[in-house]
Amino acid sequence: GGLVETLDAFFDAGGVLEACARRLFVHPNTVRYRLRRIADITGRVPGDPRDGLVLRVGMAVGRLARSRGLW
Repeated sequence: GGLVETLDAFFDAGGVLEACARRLFVHPNTVRYRLRRIADITGRVPGDPRDGLVLRVGMAVGRLARSRGLW
């Protein structure tokens, strides 16, 4: 599983780490590690409401750009 998949699952699970882990069929510590990696790479903490919004918007823009062949 990738970081984007983990971030999607985390948001789909309402930011509940254990629910995210169940969706991905991984241990909660794996989700913690991946969320830390996302924070390290982006400078945004997925569990923070403001940072989470920025990450969601960024993911939506990325998907839109890819679907239109812009990336």
